[in-house]
Amino acid sequence: MQIIIGNKKRNKKIVAGDGAYPKILASVGVSSKEDSIRTEVEKAKIAQKYGADIVIDHTLTLENYEVQKRIIEETDIPISSIAVYDMAAKSRYGSRGFYDAKEVLGGVEKKAKLGLDLMTVHASVQKKDLKFFESNQRVIPCTSRGGTMVLENIKKTSEENFYYTHFDDILDIAKEYGVGISLGAIFRPANIYDAINENSMYWEEIIRNAELVERAKAKGVTCMVEGIGHCPISLIPEIVKKSKEICKAPYRVLTVATDSALGFDHVSSAIAASTAVMAGADFVTAVSRSEHLGLPKIEDLKEAVISAKIAAHCGYIARTGDISLDYSMAKKRSEVGCRGSIKAAIVPEMTKEALERHKRCEDKKCTMCGDFCALFSSDKIRGNN
Repeated sequence: MQIIIGNKKRNKKIVAGDGAYPKILASVGVSSKEDSIRTEVEKAKIAQKYGADIVIDHTLTLENYEVQKRIIEETDIPISSIAVYDMAAKSRYGSRGFYDAKEVLGGVEKKAKLGLDLMTVHASVQKKDLKFFESNQRVIPCTSRGGTMVLENIKKTSEENFYYTHFDDILDIAKEYGVGISLGAIFRPANIYDAINENSMYWEEIIRNAELVERAKAKGVTCMVEGIGHCPISLIPEIVKKSKEICKAPYRVLTVATDSALGFDHVSSAIAASTAVMAGADFVTAVSRSEHLGLPKIEDLKEAVISAKIAAHCGYIARTGDISLDYSMAKKRSEVGCRGSIKAAIVPEMTKEALERHKRCEDKKCTMCGDFCALFSSDKIRGNN
């Protein structure tokens, strides 16, 4: 299935699925009252500069609408957010401590009116899932913030998940304002052990999301499914392929290949993401080195986007056999040396910066090999010099 995510501000569209080049999502957002809105807006700009296709705002304070409004005003990249976050912020910092169905729909419409292009909706978790937390054998039952926010409200109100019971109403709002829906993955595994040994709840959720996808299609609403989290690369291909087969929708990953890369999760994620894209994943969420440590700094996000772009490209080569970009780089290197071509770089802006940092020698030579440059020597052997 192929989907089109509209960008209202630029009047351009992002095409994903059915073999299209994988798209990168970058996360920003204010996590506490001490965080700077200005910094998060700057992160959104940096994400756009270095190749992110979509920016997701994860603001967890009462300023969430203001953050999204500022990002929309100061960038022209498609913007996404999480539907339940504003409700959770009101519940946590307000006097009532819970939210109702009317507030849910009002919040969704307010976000849509702001001009968002995409919205994550946690509609697949249900009231009966509260029992899962009493009887499951997982090391970590749930890693989804949005999922636990919904479950907490279910427990407080004794009502079913409003994002599930009013899903058709949410689709009507999405249709009216041209907003795509990303179906949240509440029970994606939070660690390698659970991915290997206790992942049955993920598959139950995938089946539920498949039903929600059909309802979205019937309403004419763009829809994708969020999927695998922490997972060894040996299992990723099967999970991605089976999930897409069941859901019949573009598939998004927020994944790492090991739990033990603390402080270097951008590397672990790149390894997992390339494997996932090879198997058919359509969207990759950029993971920073500080993923499990704290709010990423601007440099962390920049590094995360670059890592995700490279990983997605490697997976795309393996999936499609399309080496046109790499061939262009190789041809240029044969002509000018290892610096190759900025135009053939996966992240041109970063390549340009890197080239400016390194001095050049004469001819094809760089400071890595100097007079022993293999490309220069090859020319001499071939009689080109």
